[in-house]
Amino acid sequence: MGLSRRLCSMVLAWLLGLSASIVVAQQAVEPGVFNALDQARQAQEAGRLGEARQTLEAALTRAAEGSLEQALLEQRLGYLALAQERRREAMEWIERGLSRDRLEPSVARQDRINLARIAASSERYERAAGLLAREHQSQPLDDEDRRLLVQLYSRLERYEQAIPLAEQEVSQNPAADSVWYQMLVGMNYRLRRYRQAEQWQRVLLKREPGNPQNWRQLAGIQSLDRRQAAAAGTLRLARESGVQLSDSDLDNLVALQVSAGAPWQAARLLEELLAQRLLESTTQRRERLAQLWQQARDHQRAQTTWTQLAGQTGSAAHWLRVAGIQLEQGHWQELLTTLEQARAGANPDQRRLIQQWQDYARGMLGQDG
Repeated sequence: MGLSRRLCSMVLAWLLGLSASIVVAQQAVEPGVFNALDQARQAQEAGRLGEARQTLEAALTRAAEGSLEQALLEQRLGYLALAQERRREAMEWIERGLSRDRLEPSVARQDRINLARIAASSERYERAAGLLAREHQSQPLDDEDRRLLVQLYSRLERYEQAIPLAEQEVSQNPAADSVWYQMLVGMNYRLRRYRQAEQWQRVLLKREPGNPQNWRQLAGIQSLDRRQAAAAGTLRLARESGVQLSDSDLDNLVALQVSAGAPWQAARLLEELLAQRLLESTTQRRERLAQLWQQARDHQRAQTTWTQLAGQTGSAAHWLRVAGIQLEQGHWQELLTTLEQARAGANPDQRRLIQQWQDYARGMLGQDG
């Protein structure tokens, strides 16, 4: 169930438990209004929403301005509008009822919490967060609504406010639902607090050591923290523990660093995975490693990787990759040597390119002389 529908269901479930008899038990209500509330409830439960609305609106015209009766009718019209999926109207009616300041404190608090839930389901996150935060300050929210407040702060990217709430929850209740730890991992990750994210990810790993996703996420966090050996060690430990991690899982973890805008970390991770033989050192992966070093603008490592690969394959394409870096760096004498090595296995197009680069390099050397 999506967040919007789930929140509305929570509000309506509370409404169905708010019978007219409970209202009267708490506060004296004019008999005519009591009957109207009870009739409207019965009509709503039977699915006759139009009839319920007419009953409430008729009673509202007779209610005294600013009275408890007026507040109760407006409140119920709000929840009826919500049942008809008219959320904006629902909020307006509930707010009117609250503005009379006649409802029992516990009922008024629940109305404000329900307002926050409806606002959240309508993507009015600032409004919802403000309502819940004020209620939490006056009296701690229950687990469900505190989680909602954390989610709202997270959507608003107000992680500094969300994290203490989540930490409070897991501190008070170490057996809290895993979603709390997942939120702590995610929010610290977004703040680039990788050590803190790792701390909470380890809790998830301890809870579910057989879940490959937990191992992958831990390695990914360590990789973004530029601790590639630790990331590779985590993946090695996962495999030794019997957790199924495929080659594609590890390749995807490298790709994740690239998509996160961290090509250097991606290159170091791939290098470590190859060095520890967690991935087979294929030509394709070594080409990928060299490309990642180039993407990270680490020219020395890129040149070294391409040179090693070219020496093993003898491929003109690989030698030309080395030459391209030397050309970009203005290393003319090295470039001429590399181009000679590329010539042996070159096709006609590559030979024309080699000749052009040789002429250019010799011209640059002549200028230097």
